[in-house]
Amino acid sequence: MWRYIQIGEHSFIPAYNLFVGLGIALAMLYLQYEKKFANFSFQKKNAIHTGLFISIIFGFIGAFTFDAYTQGIKLSLSNLNQIGLTLLGGIVAGLLTFSIFLKIKSIPVLSTLNILTPAFCISHLLGRVGCFFTGCCYGSPTNSIFGVQFPKDSLAHTHFQGDLHVHPTQLYESIFILFVFLFVRRSSINNKFLFYIISYSIFRFFIEFIRADNRGIIFNQSFLTPSQFISLTIAVFATVLTYIINRKSIHQPINS
Repeated sequence: MWRYIQIGEHSFIPAYNLFVGLGIALAMLYLQYEKKFANFSFQKKNAIHTGLFISIIFGFIGAFTFDAYTQGIKLSLSNLNQIGLTLLGGIVAGLLTFSIFLKIKSIPVLSTLNILTPAFCISHLLGRVGCFFTGCCYGSPTNSIFGVQFPKDSLAHTHFQGDLHVHPTQLYESIFILFVFLFVRRSSINNKFLFYIISYSIFRFFIEFIRADNRGIIFNQSFLTPSQFISLTIAVFATVLTYIINRKSIHQPINS
């Protein structure tokens, strides 16, 4: 685990920031070689890039805001160092922002999201690798061969007050997203984005059972973690939307 990576004699960069930035950069680079994206006009590409940039900003705001809410922390500039980032909160805020932006620009939302899905997977995957290097989002203690031991200055060591092996839930998620990336790249399914959202929501719901970091509380109940609640909501909504889209395609008349 390297929370800070040295880039000079007296210069360091947070590992999480580095991997998140690398993920965004590689995702943008990938789009330049995506055939369907390459066929867009310059104006359309520029609009999508602008929308992605704006959605990233609102995504971070959403991730901060949701974490502050679930942790019961007052959201203010003086409290920013006490607030973390909740991925699903950021995803929801970012997607809503991006979808609204596309609508304003009269760009088809779902078909555009389908093209961007592999790029989303790239940034998602590397973001979780950044979590692993930082030591956040750690798992519960385990005796399995997959267990890892974080150093003494890590969040996991502080939480358990000992040298325990824990599930590397960050890497589990990265590996899962890698398989999703490979599938959507090679598959001919129509709704790649909905597949990504539904499969990740289901995975995230179950991976929460072996997460051990402070998950926070939502709606004053402890049965479901905040991320499990959002995962269920997203999975149900996306599944219903998939059903509606498929029904429309089945009943759509075929032009002779």
